[in-house]
Amino acid sequence: MTHEDIRRLLTVMNRSHQHLPGKQLLGPTGARLWMDYLDPLPGFAGRADFIHKINLPMLFTVAAEGQPLQLIPAQSRWTPDETRVHYENDLLCFDERKTITWDDCAVSLQRWENRSDNTVTLSLSLPDGAAEGEVFAFPVCNHGVEPVMLCRAQGFGEGGSITLAPGGKAEVLIAAAVALRGEEDQLAPRLERLMDGREPELLLDQLCESYMRWFDDVPEFRCSDPMISACWYYRFYILRKNLACPGVGRLPIRTFYEGRSHLMDKRPGGPPSGWEFCRLIPLSTPMHVQDVRWMKDLSLGADALETLTHAMDENGVFAVTSIEKSNLEYANYASWALYLWYQCSGDLETVKKLLPAFKQDAKSVFSITGCSWDALQIEATHARTGKEYQPSYWFFGKDCFPQKVRPAKEGYSPLKRVDRSIYSYLNFSGLAELCTLAGDPDAEWFRSKAAQMRSDVLGKMWDEPSGFFYDLHHQTDARAYVKNIVAFYPFWAGITEEKHLRALSYLFSADYFSLGSGYASTAKDCALFSPNGGWRGDYFKGRNGCMWNGPSWPYTTGIVLDALAKQSKERGHAYDGEFARGLHEYTMEHFRGGNVNDPFLVEHYNSVTGENISTEPDYNHSYYVDLVVRHLAGIEPDDQGVRFHPVDAGLRSLCIRDVRVRNHRFDVALERGVYTVHMDGEMVYEGAGREDVRLIAW
Repeated sequence: MTHEDIRRLLTVMNRSHQHLPGKQLLGPTGARLWMDYLDPLPGFAGRADFIHKINLPMLFTVAAEGQPLQLIPAQSRWTPDETRVHYENDLLCFDERKTITWDDCAVSLQRWENRSDNTVTLSLSLPDGAAEGEVFAFPVCNHGVEPVMLCRAQGFGEGGSITLAPGGKAEVLIAAAVALRGEEDQLAPRLERLMDGREPELLLDQLCESYMRWFDDVPEFRCSDPMISACWYYRFYILRKNLACPGVGRLPIRTFYEGRSHLMDKRPGGPPSGWEFCRLIPLSTPMHVQDVRWMKDLSLGADALETLTHAMDENGVFAVTSIEKSNLEYANYASWALYLWYQCSGDLETVKKLLPAFKQDAKSVFSITGCSWDALQIEATHARTGKEYQPSYWFFGKDCFPQKVRPAKEGYSPLKRVDRSIYSYLNFSGLAELCTLAGDPDAEWFRSKAAQMRSDVLGKMWDEPSGFFYDLHHQTDARAYVKNIVAFYPFWAGITEEKHLRALSYLFSADYFSLGSGYASTAKDCALFSPNGGWRGDYFKGRNGCMWNGPSWPYTTGIVLDALAKQSKERGHAYDGEFARGLHEYTMEHFRGGNVNDPFLVEHYNSVTGENISTEPDYNHSYYVDLVVRHLAGIEPDDQGVRFHPVDAGLRSLCIRDVRVRNHRFDVALERGVYTVHMDGEMVYEGAGREDVRLIAW
């Protein structure tokens, strides 16, 4: 698929911020610089951010007759690599292309036409105290960051202005390079590489092509469902948008953020308050690795994994990290993700380099959250598995769920959580295999602990009468009889037996989890069930606040679909139809209002209607690409080689090209019921595709 094909697939007209009507969004991001949103002004005004949340209100704009020119109403065309703006009335006609380069230059090409009967003076407008051609230090210092900027323009006359006679036209090119204090000598060379005498239109074309080369590392994909085809490329755009390289402090190399927006105030300068997605959050890193491991550039996944080793807290645990500090610890399956990445790459040297830190994290977590009489993991803080306010934490209260949960702690109990225990099981299982490959003597210790975890999950958390897995009280091991989405994690981990399949009937039922959009985070039979969040009608976290008592979350919908596909393929494709239905709902959530022309993935949704509850666009806290490769295309690498076993999702056709696994290239196609596999250009399989076929062994 060409770059222009991908642009067409992902073009959005007037893509705007949902919370702030009229505020436009920008597709490209730099290693450090991005726009939270754009005001309807020429250039880059609104909220710019650098490394983390900064709230810079303006880099530059253009004023008409000394006043900011509000481009309302304007038409904008959003694509991953740029935004194009068109505005006209009986006085002015304005066209603009704007983008941000990987080396943090904001570039705007503007064309103006004076349609009035009077002269119009246009002038370059910069932050107070700034001057064109001079280094400017922004008066902020959030996260210890002091950004500096150098702006240059061509097309303006002396004094940074231009006067248009009636009918007059002008073209101006403006670029601003942003860096950190101490890096001022880098600014001028960056701008010189842009303003080197090229035609401005050619320059913008080349900058956009440079951005789109990201997709050259993406396997080509198409299928008979246009929404899945679009979603494939949209998910790779989300990864690119959230790719960052702070290059300083505790984040010295490339990593992926959970998001580029934020639940923080928008005050200019700050200091900001609230929750910030634009930093390293280890809960989401494994999901990034699962998807990015299918890109041809395997170093992206290696960097994301290595960044975790720089993000350890004082307890030796991977923690939420900005450039200056680490703080919160979240449950995650990072070591399992390292193992999955190795299955694709075969890069044992990188594994050996990272293994000591990943072992340390897994052992530290096991020590901190472990129990003295079994191997189950205790979660004391309901938010630390990323599932805030899941009702099971309040099950053991006097009245079995209080009327209010905040700020009171009445009735709250730490729990032996299914999700945290399964994460530890996966981490220990992955480390056992990696230690074996690396000749590390800890392999058997990890393997034995994983076996104990499996036994305790199946022996204690499973309730035979109701046929479901439950969280346990941290002291008594009493079951918290709340049906949570995490009950399907044991199926994802592959530790369940035939008798546990009864639980899947709840997943498929419209009376419990399958309510219309994704999978509900808490089953419908819970007294606290609310598909739109809130606690007994109290929206104390705001209308868009994170609640796990009924909304659906791409985070867990992806995991559950992974579990469902695994179980289906192991059992003669028994659940292929349910997987297809769930994947359709999950895919729909990637497009606002179900409109394929408006990609807009957020954090969580109303599980009945599919309405997005949160509003941070292009949210990077789930995986999707991995589901397409392993379950739709059926390409499954493991320690022994590569298996091919697709789920029948009802697609009439499918084609994926140039999937790389350990220096081999695979092309898979499904056409008129015939499934074919090519390896390194040679056909190695043709058949129905419903059988499990191992075509290559290491």
